[in-house]
Amino acid sequence: MSGFTCCFWWFLLGFILGWLLNWLLKRCCGKCETQQAAPVVNTVVAAPAAPKVIPFDLAAAKAAGFNIRKADDLTVVEGIGPKINELLLNDGIKTFAQLAATNVSVIQAILDKAGPSFALAKPGTWPQQAALAAENRWAELKVLQDNLKGGV
Repeated sequence: MSGFTCCFWWFLLGFILGWLLNWLLKRCCGKCETQQAAPVVNTVVAAPAAPKVIPFDLAAAKAAGFNIRKADDLTVVEGIGPKINELLLNDGIKTFAQLAATNVSVIQAILDKAGPSFALAKPGTWPQQAALAAENRWAELKVLQDNLKGGV
């Protein structure tokens, strides 16, 4: 019986230490990767706010150093060329405001669907860049793009 009692106490100590470590990690990290999210029940999801429509300021865009020909030219966003612009247009993303409101995972799905030739495109900052362009914040967009490498 002495061996069983000894093992029991070691097991109990291990269990308590494991629980304590798990609790601390959850508290520090905010979530545990192994824990699955509980299903959400009766949650009301608010519709996203309608994008703010601001008149396009061609003079401000050119003053910031952008070679833009028309409003909502998505190729202004670093990382978007003519072919990706066409993909986005075909999927209904036609304006800076629409691109700004689009989740990066949705953009990545569009690129993935188009094939491996678009695998190098990294849309991580495209909504942020599009938001700045939609709000005519061209100088800020220029500063952001000067710090990006390939759109990221």
